[in-house]
Amino acid sequence: MRVVVFTNTYKPTVSGVVTSIALFRRGLEEAGHEMHIITPEYEDYQDEEPYIYRVPAVDLPAPLDFSLAWPFKSLVAPIVRGIRPALIHSQHPVLMGGLAADLAEEMGLPLVFTFHCRYDEYAERLVPLIPELAGLVIDEIIGRYLERCTHVIAPSPSVRDLLVNEYEVDAPVSVVPTPVDLSGYHDLQPGRVRAALGLADAEVLLYVGRLSEEKSLHFLLEVFARVAQARPQARLLLVGRGPKEGSLARTARRMGLGERVIFGGAVPHGEVPHYAAAADLFVFASEVETQGLALIEAMAAGTPVVAVRSPGTTDTLSAGGGVLVPADDEAFAAAVMALLADRQRRQALGEQALQAAQGYAMPTVTARLVSVYEQAVAAGPRAGR
Repeated sequence: MRVVVFTNTYKPTVSGVVTSIALFRRGLEEAGHEMHIITPEYEDYQDEEPYIYRVPAVDLPAPLDFSLAWPFKSLVAPIVRGIRPALIHSQHPVLMGGLAADLAEEMGLPLVFTFHCRYDEYAERLVPLIPELAGLVIDEIIGRYLERCTHVIAPSPSVRDLLVNEYEVDAPVSVVPTPVDLSGYHDLQPGRVRAALGLADAEVLLYVGRLSEEKSLHFLLEVFARVAQARPQARLLLVGRGPKEGSLARTARRMGLGERVIFGGAVPHGEVPHYAAAADLFVFASEVETQGLALIEAMAAGTPVVAVRSPGTTDTLSAGGGVLVPADDEAFAAAVMALLADRQRRQALGEQALQAAQGYAMPTVTARLVSVYEQAVAAGPRAGR
Protein backbone atom coordinates (compact mmCIF):
# COMPACT_ATOMS: atom_id res chain seq x y z
CA MET A 1 0.00 0.00 0.00
CA ARG A 2 1.21 3.50 -0.83
CA VAL A 3 0.27 6.31 1.58
CA VAL A 4 0.89 10.08 1.53
CA VAL A 5 1.27 11.77 4.92
CA PHE A 6 0.73 15.52 5.28
CA THR A 7 2.29 17.08 8.38
CA ASN A 8 3.06 20.59 9.63
CA THR A 9 6.31 19.36 11.15
CA TYR A 10 8.95 16.74 10.51
CA LYS A 11 12.67 16.33 10.96
CA PRO A 12 14.81 18.11 12.10
CA THR A 13 12.13 19.16 14.61
CA VAL A 14 11.97 16.90 17.67
CA SER A 15 8.40 16.25 18.86
CA GLY A 16 5.95 13.48 19.58
CA VAL A 17 4.27 13.92 16.18
CA VAL A 18 7.61 13.67 14.35
CA THR A 19 8.57 10.59 16.35
CA SER A 20 5.19 8.99 15.59
CA ILE A 21 5.52 9.57 11.85
CA ALA A 22 9.12 8.35 11.72
CA LEU A 23 8.41 5.17 13.68
CA PHE A 24 5.29 4.32 11.70
CA ARG A 25 7.22 4.93 8.49
CA ARG A 26 9.80 2.36 9.53
CA GLY A 27 7.11 -0.06 10.62
CA LEU A 28 5.23 0.29 7.33
CA GLU A 29 8.38 -0.17 5.28
CA GLU A 30 9.28 -3.31 7.21
CA ALA A 31 5.76 -4.60 6.53
CA GLY A 32 6.14 -3.97 2.78
CA HIS A 33 4.23 -0.67 2.50
CA GLU A 34 5.33 2.77 1.32
CA MET A 35 4.96 6.14 3.07
CA HIS A 36 5.55 9.47 1.31
CA ILE A 37 5.74 12.60 3.47
CA ILE A 38 4.82 16.16 2.48
CA THR A 39 6.04 18.70 5.00
CA PRO A 40 7.54 22.21 5.33
CA GLU A 41 11.11 22.91 4.28
CA TYR A 42 13.77 23.92 6.80
CA GLU A 43 16.64 26.21 5.97
CA ASP A 44 19.99 24.40 5.70
CA TYR A 45 18.46 20.96 6.25
CA GLN A 46 18.83 18.15 3.73
CA ASP A 47 16.79 14.95 3.93
CA GLU A 48 18.60 11.64 3.98
CA GLU A 49 15.38 9.63 3.65
CA PRO A 50 13.61 9.03 0.33
CA TYR A 51 10.06 10.15 -0.46
CA ILE A 52 10.20 13.42 1.52
CA TYR A 53 8.67 16.36 -0.34
CA ARG A 54 9.21 19.84 1.09
CA VAL A 55 6.92 22.83 0.54
CA PRO A 56 7.98 26.49 0.90
CA ALA A 57 8.00 27.67 4.51
CA VAL A 58 9.29 30.36 6.84
CA ASP A 59 11.57 29.29 9.67
CA LEU A 60 10.32 30.80 12.92
CA PRO A 61 13.01 32.21 15.24
CA ALA A 62 14.54 30.16 18.05
CA PRO A 63 13.54 28.74 20.41
CA LEU A 64 10.26 27.90 18.64
CA ASP A 65 12.02 25.33 16.41
CA PHE A 66 9.18 25.37 13.90
CA SER A 67 8.85 26.04 10.18
CA LEU A 68 5.57 27.65 9.05
CA ALA A 69 4.38 26.18 5.75
CA TRP A 70 2.87 27.95 2.79
CA PRO A 71 0.73 25.06 1.50
CA PHE A 72 0.36 25.91 -2.20
CA LYS A 73 -1.98 23.41 -3.81
CA SER A 74 -0.56 24.11 -7.29
CA LEU A 75 2.87 22.84 -6.12
CA VAL A 76 1.69 19.82 -4.18
CA ALA A 77 -1.15 18.43 -6.30
CA PRO A 78 1.10 17.19 -9.17
CA ILE A 79 3.35 15.43 -6.63
CA VAL A 80 0.43 13.59 -5.03
CA ARG A 81 -1.04 12.62 -8.40
CA GLY A 82 2.34 11.29 -9.44
CA ILE A 83 2.62 9.17 -6.30
CA ARG A 84 -0.84 7.66 -6.89
CA PRO A 85 -1.53 6.83 -3.23
CA ALA A 86 -4.25 4.59 -1.89
CA LEU A 87 -5.13 7.25 0.69
CA ILE A 88 -4.02 10.47 2.34
CA HIS A 89 -3.13 10.58 6.04
CA SER A 90 -3.29 13.99 7.73
CA GLN A 91 -1.51 14.70 11.00
CA HIS A 92 -3.02 18.17 11.64
CA PRO A 93 -6.39 19.89 11.11
CA VAL A 94 -4.95 23.14 9.69
CA LEU A 95 -2.29 24.32 7.20
CA MET A 96 -0.92 21.09 5.69
CA GLY A 97 -3.97 19.29 7.05
CA GLY A 98 -6.30 21.60 5.16
CA LEU A 99 -4.38 20.96 1.95
CA ALA A 100 -4.54 17.21 2.63
CA ALA A 101 -8.33 17.33 2.95
CA ASP A 102 -8.75 19.44 -0.19
CA LEU A 103 -6.62 17.10 -2.28
CA ALA A 104 -8.33 13.99 -0.88
CA GLU A 105 -11.68 15.40 -2.00
CA GLU A 106 -10.45 16.48 -5.44
CA MET A 107 -8.70 13.16 -6.11
CA GLY A 108 -11.44 10.95 -4.67
CA LEU A 109 -9.18 9.48 -1.98
CA PRO A 110 -9.96 8.42 1.60
CA LEU A 111 -8.71 10.85 4.26
CA VAL A 112 -7.36 9.42 7.52
CA PHE A 113 -6.68 11.90 10.34
CA THR A 114 -4.74 11.36 13.58
CA PHE A 115 -6.06 13.45 16.48
CA HIS A 116 -2.70 13.98 18.17
CA CYS A 117 -3.55 16.40 20.96
CA ARG A 118 -6.25 18.24 22.87
CA TYR A 119 -6.24 21.25 20.56
CA ASP A 120 -8.85 23.07 22.65
CA GLU A 121 -6.76 22.83 25.81
CA TYR A 122 -3.61 23.90 23.97
CA ALA A 123 -5.44 26.94 22.62
CA GLU A 124 -6.77 27.89 26.04
CA ARG A 125 -3.29 27.73 27.56
CA LEU A 126 -1.61 29.58 24.70
CA VAL A 127 -4.25 32.35 24.58
CA PRO A 128 -4.77 32.97 28.30
CA LEU A 129 -6.56 36.33 27.90
CA ILE A 130 -9.54 34.78 26.10
CA PRO A 131 -9.24 31.06 26.81
CA GLU A 132 -12.91 30.17 26.39
CA LEU A 133 -13.17 31.93 23.03
CA ALA A 134 -9.94 30.30 21.84
CA GLY A 135 -11.26 26.89 22.85
CA LEU A 136 -14.59 27.47 21.06
CA VAL A 137 -12.88 28.58 17.86
CA ILE A 138 -10.62 25.53 17.86
CA ASP A 139 -13.56 23.23 18.57
CA GLU A 140 -15.38 24.64 15.54
CA ILE A 141 -12.32 24.13 13.32
CA ILE A 142 -11.86 20.57 14.58
CA GLY A 143 -15.54 19.71 14.17
CA ARG A 144 -15.59 20.87 10.55
CA TYR A 145 -12.38 18.98 9.80
CA LEU A 146 -13.65 15.72 11.29
CA GLU A 147 -16.64 15.88 8.94
CA ARG A 148 -14.22 15.51 6.01
CA CYS A 149 -12.48 12.37 7.32
CA THR A 150 -13.05 8.77 6.24
CA HIS A 151 -11.43 7.36 9.39
CA VAL A 152 -10.07 9.01 12.55
CA ILE A 153 -7.21 7.70 14.68
CA ALA A 154 -7.11 8.33 18.42
CA PRO A 155 -3.84 7.62 20.26
CA SER A 156 -5.65 6.44 23.40
CA PRO A 157 -9.08 5.25 24.58
CA SER A 158 -9.84 8.53 26.37
CA VAL A 159 -9.31 10.47 23.14
CA ARG A 160 -11.58 8.04 21.29
CA ASP A 161 -14.26 8.70 23.91
CA LEU A 162 -13.73 12.47 23.52
CA LEU A 163 -14.14 12.25 19.75
CA VAL A 164 -17.27 10.12 19.98
CA ASN A 165 -18.98 11.86 22.91
CA GLU A 166 -17.99 15.52 22.56
CA TYR A 167 -17.27 15.92 18.86
CA GLU A 168 -19.88 13.31 17.88
CA VAL A 169 -17.73 12.00 15.06
CA ASP A 170 -19.76 10.04 12.53
CA ALA A 171 -16.72 8.38 10.95
CA PRO A 172 -15.06 5.27 12.42
CA VAL A 173 -12.62 6.04 15.24
CA SER A 174 -9.81 3.57 16.01
CA VAL A 175 -7.27 3.60 18.84
CA VAL A 176 -3.75 3.35 17.43
CA PRO A 177 -1.05 4.57 19.86
CA THR A 178 2.39 5.69 18.77
CA PRO A 179 4.72 2.67 18.84
CA VAL A 180 8.03 2.29 20.61
CA ASP A 181 11.06 0.75 18.93
CA LEU A 182 11.91 -1.78 21.61
CA SER A 183 15.03 -2.88 19.73
CA GLY A 184 16.66 0.31 21.01
CA TYR A 185 16.34 -0.88 24.61
CA HIS A 186 18.94 -3.62 24.44
CA ASP A 187 22.35 -3.05 26.02
CA LEU A 188 21.30 0.07 27.91
CA GLN A 189 24.11 2.22 29.31
CA PRO A 190 22.76 4.20 32.27
CA GLY A 191 26.22 4.46 33.83
CA ARG A 192 27.57 6.27 30.79
CA VAL A 193 24.84 8.91 30.98
CA ARG A 194 25.21 9.38 34.73
CA ALA A 195 29.00 9.71 34.46
CA ALA A 196 28.76 12.24 31.61
CA LEU A 197 26.38 14.44 33.61
CA GLY A 198 28.08 14.03 37.00
CA LEU A 199 25.14 12.09 38.44
CA ALA A 200 26.89 8.94 39.62
CA ASP A 201 25.43 8.95 43.15
CA ALA A 202 22.36 11.09 42.53
CA GLU A 203 18.67 10.27 42.79
CA VAL A 204 17.65 11.27 39.28
CA LEU A 205 14.22 12.56 38.35
CA LEU A 206 13.93 12.72 34.56
CA TYR A 207 11.71 14.65 32.17
CA VAL A 208 12.04 14.27 28.39
CA GLY A 209 10.11 16.47 25.99
CA ARG A 210 9.61 20.02 24.77
CA LEU A 211 10.29 22.75 27.29
CA SER A 212 7.03 24.56 26.61
CA GLU A 213 4.13 26.10 28.51
CA GLU A 214 1.67 23.23 28.17
CA LYS A 215 4.10 20.76 29.78
CA SER A 216 3.65 22.42 33.21
CA LEU A 217 7.38 22.48 33.90
CA HIS A 218 7.30 25.43 36.29
CA PHE A 219 4.95 23.29 38.38
CA LEU A 220 7.55 20.53 38.17
CA LEU A 221 10.15 22.94 39.56
CA GLU A 222 7.85 23.63 42.52
CA VAL A 223 7.59 19.89 43.08
CA PHE A 224 11.34 19.45 42.88
CA ALA A 225 11.93 22.26 45.36
CA ARG A 226 10.01 20.23 47.94
CA VAL A 227 11.86 17.02 47.03
CA ALA A 228 15.28 18.70 47.08
CA GLN A 229 14.70 20.05 50.57
CA ALA A 230 14.22 16.53 51.94
CA ARG A 231 16.51 14.55 49.59
CA PRO A 232 19.97 16.17 49.23
CA GLN A 233 21.03 13.72 46.51
CA ALA A 234 18.02 14.44 44.30
CA ARG A 235 18.58 15.99 40.87
CA LEU A 236 16.07 17.01 38.21
CA LEU A 237 17.24 16.31 34.65
CA LEU A 238 15.31 18.09 31.89
CA VAL A 239 16.06 16.72 28.42
CA GLY A 240 14.77 18.69 25.46
CA ARG A 241 14.53 22.22 24.12
CA GLY A 242 11.73 24.72 23.80
CA PRO A 243 10.56 28.29 24.31
CA LYS A 244 10.48 28.04 28.12
CA GLU A 245 14.08 26.89 28.55
CA GLY A 246 15.42 30.32 29.55
CA SER A 247 12.51 31.03 31.88
CA LEU A 248 12.90 27.64 33.57
CA ALA A 249 16.63 28.18 34.08
CA ARG A 250 16.01 31.60 35.64
CA THR A 251 13.30 30.21 37.90
CA ALA A 252 15.54 27.35 39.04
CA ARG A 253 18.31 29.82 39.96
CA ARG A 254 15.86 32.08 41.79
CA MET A 255 14.64 29.09 43.80
CA GLY A 256 18.20 28.15 44.74
CA LEU A 257 18.09 25.00 42.60
CA GLY A 258 20.50 26.11 39.89
CA GLU A 259 23.07 23.34 40.36
CA ARG A 260 20.48 20.66 41.07
CA VAL A 261 18.38 21.18 37.94
CA ILE A 262 20.31 19.95 34.90
CA PHE A 263 19.32 21.08 31.42
CA GLY A 264 20.42 18.23 29.18
CA GLY A 265 19.41 19.87 25.91
CA ALA A 266 18.14 17.95 22.92
CA VAL A 267 19.57 14.46 22.50
CA PRO A 268 19.28 12.07 19.53
CA HIS A 269 16.19 9.92 19.79
CA GLY A 270 18.35 6.82 19.97
CA GLU A 271 19.87 8.13 23.20
CA VAL A 272 16.53 8.46 24.99
CA PRO A 273 16.50 4.81 26.20
CA HIS A 274 19.88 5.29 27.90
CA TYR A 275 18.70 8.48 29.61
CA ALA A 276 15.51 6.75 30.74
CA ALA A 277 17.50 3.84 32.17
CA ALA A 278 19.73 6.30 34.04
CA ALA A 279 16.78 7.76 35.98
CA ASP A 280 15.30 6.57 39.25
CA LEU A 281 11.92 8.04 38.30
CA PHE A 282 10.35 9.66 35.27
CA VAL A 283 8.28 12.71 36.24
CA PHE A 284 5.54 14.19 34.08
CA ALA A 285 3.16 17.05 34.88
CA SER A 286 1.40 17.82 31.58
CA GLU A 287 -2.40 17.59 31.64
CA VAL A 288 -2.96 17.94 27.88
CA GLU A 289 -1.34 14.76 26.60
CA THR A 290 -3.41 12.35 24.53
CA GLN A 291 -0.97 9.48 25.05
CA GLY A 292 2.31 10.56 26.60
CA LEU A 293 4.87 8.85 24.38
CA ALA A 294 7.67 9.99 26.68
CA LEU A 295 6.08 7.96 29.49
CA ILE A 296 6.06 4.80 27.40
CA GLU A 297 9.67 5.32 26.33
CA ALA A 298 10.66 5.63 29.98
CA MET A 299 8.64 2.56 30.91
CA ALA A 300 10.34 0.55 28.17
CA ALA A 301 13.60 1.12 30.07
CA GLY A 302 12.03 -0.19 33.28
CA THR A 303 11.78 3.27 34.83
CA PRO A 304 8.67 3.89 36.94
CA VAL A 305 6.61 7.04 36.37
CA VAL A 306 5.06 9.66 38.61
CA ALA A 307 2.57 11.74 36.60
CA VAL A 308 -0.26 14.19 37.08
CA ARG A 309 -3.57 12.42 36.58
CA SER A 310 -5.13 13.26 33.20
CA PRO A 311 -6.97 11.20 30.57
CA GLY A 312 -3.88 10.46 28.47
CA THR A 313 -1.58 9.50 31.34
CA THR A 314 -4.33 7.46 32.96
CA ASP A 315 -4.66 5.42 29.76
CA THR A 316 -0.91 4.93 29.50
CA LEU A 317 -0.52 3.79 33.10
CA SER A 318 -3.67 1.67 33.17
CA ALA A 319 -1.58 -1.52 33.07
CA GLY A 320 0.73 -0.33 35.85
CA GLY A 321 4.23 1.05 35.89
CA GLY A 322 3.69 4.24 37.77
CA VAL A 323 1.75 6.45 40.16
CA LEU A 324 -0.88 9.04 39.25
CA VAL A 325 -1.33 12.08 41.46
CA PRO A 326 -3.48 15.24 41.41
CA ALA A 327 -2.07 18.49 40.04
CA ASP A 328 -0.86 19.53 43.49
CA ASP A 329 2.84 20.10 44.13
CA GLU A 330 2.68 18.76 47.69
CA ALA A 331 0.95 15.52 46.64
CA PHE A 332 3.30 15.06 43.68
CA ALA A 333 6.39 15.62 45.83
CA ALA A 334 5.11 13.22 48.48
CA ALA A 335 4.64 10.49 45.87
CA VAL A 336 8.16 11.06 44.51
CA MET A 337 9.76 10.97 47.96
CA ALA A 338 7.83 7.86 48.95
CA LEU A 339 9.15 6.00 45.90
CA LEU A 340 12.72 7.26 46.32
CA ALA A 341 12.63 5.90 49.86
CA ASP A 342 11.20 2.52 48.80
CA ARG A 343 13.56 0.70 46.44
CA GLN A 344 11.50 -2.48 46.48
CA ARG A 345 8.36 -0.69 45.33
CA ARG A 346 10.32 1.15 42.61
CA GLN A 347 11.60 -2.18 41.32
CA ALA A 348 8.09 -3.66 41.31
CA LEU A 349 6.74 -0.68 39.38
CA GLY A 350 9.69 -0.89 37.01
CA GLU A 351 8.85 -4.50 36.21
CA GLN A 352 5.23 -3.49 35.57
CA ALA A 353 6.45 -0.70 33.31
CA LEU A 354 8.57 -3.09 31.26
CA GLN A 355 5.64 -5.43 30.79
CA ALA A 356 3.21 -2.65 29.86
CA ALA A 357 5.61 -1.23 27.26
CA GLN A 358 5.58 -4.51 25.31
CA GLY A 359 2.09 -3.66 24.09
CA TYR A 360 3.53 -0.72 22.14
CA ALA A 361 6.04 -2.75 20.09
CA MET A 362 6.39 -1.36 16.57
CA PRO A 363 5.21 -4.45 14.60
CA THR A 364 2.13 -4.84 16.81
CA VAL A 365 1.01 -1.21 16.58
CA THR A 366 1.91 -0.87 12.89
CA ALA A 367 -0.42 -3.79 12.14
CA ARG A 368 -3.23 -1.80 13.78
CA LEU A 369 -2.44 1.19 11.55
CA VAL A 370 -2.48 -0.98 8.43
CA SER A 371 -5.89 -2.30 9.48
CA VAL A 372 -7.18 1.30 9.66
CA TYR A 373 -5.78 2.01 6.20
CA GLU A 374 -7.46 -1.08 4.78
CA GLN A 375 -10.80 -0.07 6.32
CA ALA A 376 -10.44 3.47 4.92
CA VAL A 377 -9.65 2.22 1.41
CA ALA A 378 -12.62 -0.15 1.54
CA ALA A 379 -14.90 2.69 2.69
CA GLY A 380 -13.62 5.21 0.14
CA PRO A 381 -13.83 9.01 0.36
CA ARG A 382 -16.56 10.78 2.31
CA ALA A 383 -19.56 11.21 0.02
CA GLY A 384 -20.82 14.71 -0.54
CA ARG A 385 -17.94 16.41 1.25
